[in-house]
Amino acid sequence: MLRTVKALFLFCLTVCTGPLLAAEWQSLFDGKSLAGWSVTGFAGHGDVEVLDGALTLNQGILTGVNYTNATPTVDYEVELEARRTQGIDFFCGLTFPVRDTFATLVVGGWGGSVVGISSINGDDAAHNATTTYRRFENDRWYTIRLAVTADKLSAWIDGAQVVQVDIKGKTVSLRSGEIEASKPFGIASWSTTSQVRNIRLRRLESAAPAKPKTALNPLPDALISNLDRIVAAATNQPAGHRRLAELCDTFGPRFTGSTNLEMAIDWILGQLKADGFENVRGEGVMVPHWIRGEESVDLISPRAEHLPMLGLGGSVATPPEGITAPVLVVHTMEELRQRGHEAEGKIVVFDVPYTDYGTTVAIRVRGAVEAAKVGARASLIRSVTPFSLRTPHTGMMVYATNVLRIPHAALTPEDTARLSRWQDRGITPVVRLKMSARTRPDVKSRNVIAELRGREKPDEVIVIGGHIDSWDVGQGAQDDGGGCVAAWEAIRLMKSLGLRPRRTIRLVLWTNEETGGAGARAYKKTHLEELPKHVAAMESDSGTFAPTGIAFTGSRAARPVIQALGAFLGSRLNAGKVEEGAGEMDIAPLLEEGVPNLGLRVQRERYFWYHHTPADTVDKVDPADLARCTAVMAATAYTLAELETAIPR
Repeated sequence: MLRTVKALFLFCLTVCTGPLLAAEWQSLFDGKSLAGWSVTGFAGHGDVEVLDGALTLNQGILTGVNYTNATPTVDYEVELEARRTQGIDFFCGLTFPVRDTFATLVVGGWGGSVVGISSINGDDAAHNATTTYRRFENDRWYTIRLAVTADKLSAWIDGAQVVQVDIKGKTVSLRSGEIEASKPFGIASWSTTSQVRNIRLRRLESAAPAKPKTALNPLPDALISNLDRIVAAATNQPAGHRRLAELCDTFGPRFTGSTNLEMAIDWILGQLKADGFENVRGEGVMVPHWIRGEESVDLISPRAEHLPMLGLGGSVATPPEGITAPVLVVHTMEELRQRGHEAEGKIVVFDVPYTDYGTTVAIRVRGAVEAAKVGARASLIRSVTPFSLRTPHTGMMVYATNVLRIPHAALTPEDTARLSRWQDRGITPVVRLKMSARTRPDVKSRNVIAELRGREKPDEVIVIGGHIDSWDVGQGAQDDGGGCVAAWEAIRLMKSLGLRPRRTIRLVLWTNEETGGAGARAYKKTHLEELPKHVAAMESDSGTFAPTGIAFTGSRAARPVIQALGAFLGSRLNAGKVEEGAGEMDIAPLLEEGVPNLGLRVQRERYFWYHHTPADTVDKVDPADLARCTAVMAATAYTLAELETAIPR
């Protein structure tokens, strides 16, 4: 009888999944602890605990766990036992990889009875060819088995097949929403208390020889397995956001030359040492020291009103009594030149609508110079932003040799537009500008350095980081606290997973990006002799919204690796876009020495809403977005550090 059952099993395995051979089962759960698993960071999740040899997912909205070790992506089986003890919805949502995508086997969903796979051709488990219905009893254990091959997805409950779908030519994907946090391998329940035990996995090895890896996909399988571990760990814990919140709430704005910045650096160095990194240090940098002081803009005529404003970095002060003058509103630099004869003795207001940051910011940078050339006493700009809730934006500006230095500040888009409308009606508004800004001698700050030393080639370095300074308003959460924490968390997670890469990954948090870039220049000077062995440098300085991919500046010969990395990031994090041109300020000096540059790319439509404003606070950083940014940075740095041969320059 036993031989008959075994023969039937092998026959079914061949028919259902093709000519595959089953390896030994591997246990994924020890029945005693959460070792190898992490709690999925779903909003409103219930508690997760181990009770009586089972993983218990207590009732919340969506509660789950992620397996933190690598799993196959094709040709494998998973088996487990699950039961629902409370509630009426799915008690086993098993999310699993299918080559370069993911899907979820739903057991007991849509009110308690639906079994199916989400999603096939965009249709979820309740509305596609895998949909079946079954009555499930509370407190009864069900044995669930899933087989994944390149061509088929199959599932059984208590030995009865409930799913068999040919996926050739079909789109397999996850149902959009929070379940994406279960990637790459996780188990979840919806509005129920469920228990899962005896979780095991085995490979189904094809009898046919493996196809050689093509040149377009040079990432080794072992590397991909470790990248999956990194992504799973990064996207399923809120530690990064907690650390960012502590940084922002404790120290507030971290402006160059301020006590806040130096105290924050001291704290970061202490935290890095506690994390166990190597060669933790602050490298001294002399930085400029501009102080905002007291400042205001008051509308005098045609009505009295205080206007929100921010002086621009590096501006000179007004006389103590301020400057009271009529305004001349212009909408382009060309209009200023054409109407220059009207500007003598006035305050020029640039009401220039936002097009894109790179174009519009030129008004902020050179506005004072151009206004002074035509005899203006001061200049005010429309804040460089596409959206405003009457929030002014600060930022750097410059002066020119042999041109009078006049005060320069930003108003809100709402107020510059209003001044423009009055002028169009034949009314000349009058404003009073007061600024006590001053520039002090340079002071000492520090770049923050920490390393995860390479196991084989420690002298070859991948730099990863952001800039730790911010403007003197807000908390600098998006610009660039989030970028710093994403890079920091990236290497902390590698260390926590026991992944010591072939090369050294060096965390650098640069100082003084906002008001001059002294930290970037100092890093280049300090490490100039090492730069020939700097493999690449990556910076995050565009906010930590949902990541879309990476940007690259480097040789054509390196692009196959970067494209393969992009394909991985696209399949795991929907962040596979690879752009030309990194363009980050702190790593640009390294590019001058031939070091390839990479930048994190995100959905930054809202970035310039908060950029350089009091509104750049930690609540603007979504924990899930920050975690996914961390995953992109970690996967990128680890790939470049682990490849057998460094990417060519």
